[in-house]
Amino acid sequence: MIIRNKTKFINWLGVLAALWLMFYPVYYNLAVFMNISIIIIAILFVLKHRGKVGIEARKWDNTPIPKIDTAILSSSFALILRAVLDIKIIGLETMFIYSMIISIPLICILFYGTKEYLVRRKIFVGLIWAMLFTSTFGCGTIILGNAILDQSQPKLYKSKIISKELEKGKYYKIYFEPWGPIKTIDLMRVSRAKFESLNANDSIELELKEGFFKIQWVKK
Repeated sequence: MIIRNKTKFINWLGVLAALWLMFYPVYYNLAVFMNISIIIIAILFVLKHRGKVGIEARKWDNTPIPKIDTAILSSSFALILRAVLDIKIIGLETMFIYSMIISIPLICILFYGTKEYLVRRKIFVGLIWAMLFTSTFGCGTIILGNAILDQSQPKLYKSKIISKELEKGKYYKIYFEPWGPIKTIDLMRVSRAKFESLNANDSIELELKEGFFKIQWVKK
């Protein structure tokens, strides 16, 4: 019962931290740190209670074990969504490499702790879990950490908007002329408010920073 209650508490923390980061990101850096920390705490909790906490429905000694996937997934998705909404990066390859470096050890610890996905019939599901974790927690953590920890001085570039597009009724895109390191027409997803405030032929200013992990980025 103690393990079940602690699992429920961590799941609730994950949900609340995810909502904080996604919808009300005041104390931005702290919100990011909280979501990253909750995921790591959840994985270490699984390791401590090896086999007694899981990420899928199953039993231990004929008793259903508590699941901690809610905390891990909610905070992971919050990180990547906030990263995509706020930051444009230049250098996807480097970002993916760093994402795998931090994600693979954690996903191995998670699978070892849960005793799941280590047998042949579940390996495919485990691979899906691993890719999902890397693309959410891994990418989100690297993109946000690269920006938050960056102390470099920005380089200012100007560009001109070519057009804007509302994709599928919910994605707001602007297309603009080549600038700085980008030698072709560039695009960026922006907020609805920024989308409505900009028009074709408007000039925009882009602040390019080097990034803590040497992944160049621009704040949207």
